[in-house]
Amino acid sequence: MNVPDRYEETALDNRIELSESMEDYIEAISHLEDRLKVVRVKNIAKALKVKMPSVSSAFGVLARKGLVKYEKYDYVELTPIGQEVAYRLRRRHENLKKFLENILGVDEENAEKDSCGMEHHISRSTINNIVKFMEFVEQCPQGSNNCLKNFHDYLKTNKATDCMK
Repeated sequence: MNVPDRYEETALDNRIELSESMEDYIEAISHLEDRLKVVRVKNIAKALKVKMPSVSSAFGVLARKGLVKYEKYDYVELTPIGQEVAYRLRRRHENLKKFLENILGVDEENAEKDSCGMEHHISRSTINNIVKFMEFVEQCPQGSNNCLKNFHDYLKTNKATDCMK
């Protein structure tokens, strides 16, 4: 199952507050930086399905918070602080998606969509407990694979079986 790291709280988390929309912009920039030489307004507009003036406005907000470097009509890049925020946002998203897929047996498409919705509304303590649960299941000496298999069978049949079998 390969359990991800816990989402540890840092001073950064207490300093920077972002709306759901701004979190989406940071994540989109980060994903596009992985694939492209430079990220431009049009790339973000296409990725998030928004208009280019909305992207420019968001970049202004993120620049004032010190999360991106952006000059009008130029490319955008995450600052070191922006990269840290992006890393944390992406980890939270990945943790939720893995939980939905690997533990609850949700198909990949729905896990992706649902984790996008959940990630903005889940507390650090909840995400940490999800990760701890995944660690527990993976390390459980009483047969975690059997329990997960039995749970997935239960989802299909509504009939519970003993996890020890």
